[in-house]
Amino acid sequence: MSGKKKSEFNKVFSMWDILVIAFGAMIGWGWVVSSGDWISSGGVFGAVLGFCIGGIMVFFVGLTYAELTAAMPQCGGEHVFSYKAMGSTGSFICTWAIILGYVSVVCFEACALPTIITYIYPGFLKGYMYTVAGFDIYASWVAVAILVALFITYINIKGAKTAARLQTILTVIIGAVGILLVAASAVTGDVSNLQGQAFAGSSGGEIFASIIKVALVTPFFFIGFDVIPQAAEEINVPLKKIGNILILSIVLAVVFYGLVIIAVGYCMNSADIAESYAGSGLVTADAMAKAFNSQLMSKVLIIGGMCGIVTSWNSFLIGGSRAMYSMAESYMIPRPFVKLHKKNKTPVNALYLIGLLSVLAPFAGRKMLVWIVDAGNFGCCMAYCMVSLSFLILRKKQPEMERPYKVKHYKFVGVMAVIMSGLMVVMYCIPGSGAALVWQEWAMAGGWCILGVFFAVYCKLKYKDDFGSHIDVAVEELETEESGISADEAMGIIKAREAVDYDAPSELGFGYYLPVNIVFGRGKSAEAGRLSKSFGKKALIVTGGKSAKKSGLYDRVKAALEAEGIKTALFDKVKQNPLTTTAEEGAAFAKAESCDFVVAIGGGSIMDCAKCIAFIVKNEGDISDYIFGKKHSDKALPIVVIPTTCGTGSEGNGFAVLTNPENGDKKSLRCNAIVPKLSIVDPENMMTMPKGVLASVGFDALCHCVEAYTSKIAQPFTDALSLYAIELISKKSRKCIQ
Repeated sequence: MSGKKKSEFNKVFSMWDILVIAFGAMIGWGWVVSSGDWISSGGVFGAVLGFCIGGIMVFFVGLTYAELTAAMPQCGGEHVFSYKAMGSTGSFICTWAIILGYVSVVCFEACALPTIITYIYPGFLKGYMYTVAGFDIYASWVAVAILVALFITYINIKGAKTAARLQTILTVIIGAVGILLVAASAVTGDVSNLQGQAFAGSSGGEIFASIIKVALVTPFFFIGFDVIPQAAEEINVPLKKIGNILILSIVLAVVFYGLVIIAVGYCMNSADIAESYAGSGLVTADAMAKAFNSQLMSKVLIIGGMCGIVTSWNSFLIGGSRAMYSMAESYMIPRPFVKLHKKNKTPVNALYLIGLLSVLAPFAGRKMLVWIVDAGNFGCCMAYCMVSLSFLILRKKQPEMERPYKVKHYKFVGVMAVIMSGLMVVMYCIPGSGAALVWQEWAMAGGWCILGVFFAVYCKLKYKDDFGSHIDVAVEELETEESGISADEAMGIIKAREAVDYDAPSELGFGYYLPVNIVFGRGKSAEAGRLSKSFGKKALIVTGGKSAKKSGLYDRVKAALEAEGIKTALFDKVKQNPLTTTAEEGAAFAKAESCDFVVAIGGGSIMDCAKCIAFIVKNEGDISDYIFGKKHSDKALPIVVIPTTCGTGSEGNGFAVLTNPENGDKKSLRCNAIVPKLSIVDPENMMTMPKGVLASVGFDALCHCVEAYTSKIAQPFTDALSLYAIELISKKSRKCIQ
């Protein structure tokens, strides 16, 4: 199935959101419990080198993800990449494998969190229930796990942005605790502690082998960056930057693990580490206690580790639910999983299912879930290998595909990614590798495969030809993305276009429709009443807080309206970069005052807000639904604008840019209904602008003209206007600011 559809998700993730989601997924509980193992296996510096090597291994895989995510920013990530390269069968295998990884981690973390509480409060375990695989299960342990599982599931259903806020808070705590450990160890540690444990082994060969031993284990601690492509459809960031952030998250994780290892080794000698093993087993926490000479600080670090558990849990819940949604959208698993929450636009049924599994998981015991998570890691590594192969296939199969983040030397990168990820898969299969699955884990993986086959057969029979179908989401780059071309390059484009032979046969076709009535001239503001009296008997005047009043323009316009028998009401709460909530407040005020039309006095922000006020008055529901194209309308109150700046062009178009205060999302409402019925452009209103502001808005106007002329959808009419305006601005702007 081909064609394109409009995304149903809300674009709410900022650059920071996706960074903390990926970084938080990679920084779990391992840095608290495993640092001693890493140092024992490779030595302090050997372990750091091992993590660097492991990071390089994952880095190659991350590069393939970065290019593919920016090229195909659609919910499901791996599902889309593998579908484009390998078809529906390859896509099913790849996505089903990654879902196992996500779900297993969510279930494991549900058990890990209450286990950690026992380190802080040994008397926490109450109400013995039964034992599974040697692990004792207590009622208090299960109760805490269930409560947290319900909470995190609720947070994710509540909205992607809510989950991102939780991720931010917890990731900041992890970072703060890590910085405390590193800083304290630097002050109170001693270089002598490194003696005998800088590297493991007495010969060069043994040292190298010990470093590689750590390196082979480290990739499993970096699983999590792949959550970014799963939620790509919800990311409100320029496409090229998505790839950069994905790579940055991997680099930050390598740096974090490396600094923790050095801090522990610098603070604790080999005897201290051995003593910690014999005691709590939490070497990093004991290092924190020694660095601060306080047992309380060990509990602080454990709390940081608990935050790491929740960040991994939260991230993989996001990733798993989106992967299930993408499979259901392609009819590969039952369709109910494609349902989105009516208001929050989260894959609610997928979240309910994974949340239910996380509630049930504690009853299976922690040992059972260790087996499940190992099988899940195997699934993740298999998906990595298939994505790396997809990267190479698509470079060959679709070389013309637009790739905002394009990897250099793609053959080398792709081959290295396949080898590295393939090596991870092989490690799980070779006995004695240190990561080989035991029979119980193979049973878990096998059971998941059987369930996948069942779904495939069932959905193939039920949905027939729809099984394995796919529809691309229409990609709309952000309006705020930088064009990336210099002024010289822009002029080069203009000259190149001027060299085109327009007399040659052409397939050019276009349409132009802009029903705006512009009245231009000095002193025309005084005619506002006469020009707008046909729009109604009462006007809502929209301004900012001071400038229109201070200049006297507000009083002149009000007097002109009242002279024609038009009553007025003032809404003067608009600020720079207007908020959706401000427009909603203004609309409510306009309704209460029974206003017939809206008059905007000010710059682009005020005109945009006035347009949205006029629109909201006539339309029910959330303004964001209209901004994102989920609802449409051609109704609004009549709009009169009297601009006081000359940079935005809002007086001549049907655009209105608003900012959502909940997530910082800055997008525009676009429709003919908000094209002003009357634009009174009075040059005298510009004379009160400070010269610095006048220069800025003049340059803004120049940039808009160059942008319009160099646009791919430019037309002869817009070209003529652009060229005239460019010449006019270049000649007159200097005189205006002298």
